Amino acid sequence: MAKKKPTTAEALLEAHVAFMLGQFEGKALRPRIEREVDALLADAERLSLKDVVTRAAVKETVRVYAVKLELNAGIPELVADIAQRLHAHKIHEQTRLGELLSDQQFTEVLDKLLEMKELRTRLLDESVANPIYSALAADIVYHGIKGYLTQNKLTGNIPGAGAAMKLGKSMMNRAAPKLEGAIEERLKGYVSRNIQSTLLESRRFLLDRFDEASIREVALDVWEQLKHSKVSLFRDYLRGSDIEDFFVIGYEYWHQLRKTDWYVTLIDAGVDGFFDRYEDSSLGEILEEIGISRDMIVADAMRFAPKLIEGLNKRGLLEPMVRRNLQDFYLSGAVEKIVGG
Repeated sequence: MAKKKPTTAEALLEAHVAFMLGQFEGKALRPRIEREVDALLADAERLSLKDVVTRAAVKETVRVYAVKLELNAGIPELVADIAQRLHAHKIHEQTRLGELLSDQQFTEVLDKLLEMKELRTRLLDESVANPIYSALAADIVYHGIKGYLTQNKLTGNIPGAGAAMKLGKSMMNRAAPKLEGAIEERLKGYVSRNIQSTLLESRRFLLDRFDEASIREVALDVWEQLKHSKVSLFRDYLRGSDIEDFFVIGYEYWHQLRKTDWYVTLIDAGVDGFFDRYEDSSLGEILEEIGISRDMIVADAMRFAPKLIEGLNKRGLLEPMVRRNLQDFYLSGAVEKIVGG
């Protein structure tokens, strides 16, 4: 049986498919990519942000991925695997802290933190007012007074004073077994009633001693000692399982946080801020401000496209992909009408 002769449209389709496949091979690929990039960038100069997208569309897209998207179990497992690999990497044993953070960078961060005097004072006030701090201070004062009464130098220097105090305590316990406990309770009560004045004095002491100059001096001394240490020294305090646990805790926290109005409101505010700044700017101007150049786009395309095209071609997927994008036109009857006309 004779093979059916292809129609003009079918012949043109085959020729077009072959031509496009040839554009993806060898030396023809880079000029085509460069031509497409140049054309897109030229168009980008003529289009503003508001011409191609709306605030509402961007907000909805961000909400889908930042709020509504549920990550599958594979994502946490992947992050855990990566965390373990990063934690165990040998580079930590070959790198010193000073190689990651220079003296100048550390000083700049330190100076910025020291400028935040109000925050430092607020943290100190909150710490001093904390019940745990109060309990700690009361415990220190109580044991200080008790230790002084029982182990002071005066009784040690007077011959027989220590033995006399022990004898007196023994006789007092026989005469009034609960008296010692009552004295301790009264002492604790006295300390508790007067602890606020102690706390105020400790606050004044800390404010006086921890001024900017003192903190800066201490921090620089500590940094001078730490910067020569290898990163692995700090890694040893944090196990790989600890990193996994922190990620799980952080993931659960983020999972709850993203359901709050606060989280969504900040996302919308961020999008509004971006549009307020760039809504009337061309896409080319936005790319330039971000720092994306024509050469970077071409370089990235040439870094990934050849291997991608090669993989598609080897698997027999490239030709069908090109054909799908062309055949609807050639089989629509439009070619026959043009050729027939």
